[in-house]
Amino acid sequence: MKNLVLLWIGQFVSQVGDAFFMVTLPFLILLIGGEDAAAKTGVVMLLNFLPFLLIGPFAGALVDRVRKKRLMLVADIIRAGLVVTLPLAAMGGHLSWPLVGGVAFCLATVSSAFNPARDALLPLLADRRSLTRVNAWFQMSNQMAMIVGSLGVAFLLGINEESTKAALARGEVGAEVARIVNLYWVDGATFMVSFGLLLSLVARKDGPGSRRKTSAWHDVREALGYARRSGLLRGLLFITAVDNFFIMGPAIIGSNLLIFKTYGMGARHVAMFHAVLGVGWLLGSIIVAKWGVRWPKGKLILIGMVMDGVTFIPFFWIRSFPLLLCAHAFHGIWIPFIQVCRTTLIQERTPEEMHGRIFSLINLTFIGCTSLSVLATGLLGNALSESGGPPIIYLIAGVGGGVCGLIGIAFGQLRRTR
Repeated sequence: MKNLVLLWIGQFVSQVGDAFFMVTLPFLILLIGGEDAAAKTGVVMLLNFLPFLLIGPFAGALVDRVRKKRLMLVADIIRAGLVVTLPLAAMGGHLSWPLVGGVAFCLATVSSAFNPARDALLPLLADRRSLTRVNAWFQMSNQMAMIVGSLGVAFLLGINEESTKAALARGEVGAEVARIVNLYWVDGATFMVSFGLLLSLVARKDGPGSRRKTSAWHDVREALGYARRSGLLRGLLFITAVDNFFIMGPAIIGSNLLIFKTYGMGARHVAMFHAVLGVGWLLGSIIVAKWGVRWPKGKLILIGMVMDGVTFIPFFWIRSFPLLLCAHAFHGIWIPFIQVCRTTLIQERTPEEMHGRIFSLINLTFIGCTSLSVLATGLLGNALSESGGPPIIYLIAGVGGGVCGLIGIAFGQLRRTR
């Protein structure tokens, strides 16, 4: 239990810093991108996800070969160094959107190994019978961090809000950019807190995967072959890919366009928008932690996916910001139905020595399609009118995501899996 608590606290603190970075990143590019800023935002967010698409399976093979704790420690040090380059560049007058994109790409490259290592480490720390609850609690860590981080951004950027609005209306973005990038000092510090807590963690010795003698190519092909033969994994990978193509671009790029273009508000309100999502996500995680053990996980995933899409549709008509926040919180409730159950199914129903590679395949599918989605959303937002574009984007996402969940019913093994 002590090890799980240490890991949970470390992840919570680190994810608070991640929220500072991810909540403000798209808005930062909108401010410094100049002409075609929406398209540039899509490009930067594509770079933020591209490493999972390019090297994800090989990162998983690395996870299955090395000590997971050691890999996570190295990743935290590297990520801390990367994120503080942005405020340093701003101090020297060298901040630019290509530099931000490059840092985002490098951060994601390191995270492509850290994330599956963390998911593969959990079964070494927890009783398998409690994995659903453990995964739900770690989802709660993520969402509590999103709430705390987003509210922190909203508070810090809310200082002198009226003068900031006036400056943005005049096209003077320098002060807002400086306030945003200074938040990244905090993100760098949180990685070091995570490092310290990981250092004190004692995990059960890794399985036989840590002593593998085969080539990385062989390991990747082995994982792909396993996924091809498994009806459960085929279903998970397919619906994850399609659903994320429809949902994630609007969730990441569309939210900034919606707040900035349709509602005429700033980064503080984007942070509030993400904070209420975290509240709903936290509530959904609590529901799954309490009752998810009794319910069929395959059906929970499909229900969550349908609702994940359908709850975006009202965004097309809503024009009240408080009502928008309520709708976004309700949308967040359904996300853990997908993520917690998917993680638990993989931990329970795939070989332990392949967990790193299988989680990397899920990340490859999830984030690879997310990268295509953010690029498409950025281009679509650029092409559509300023006022009408973002609501239309959410309507398309809601219908597409809901239909994807219905299509998932066709995967019998996924539908029947408990």
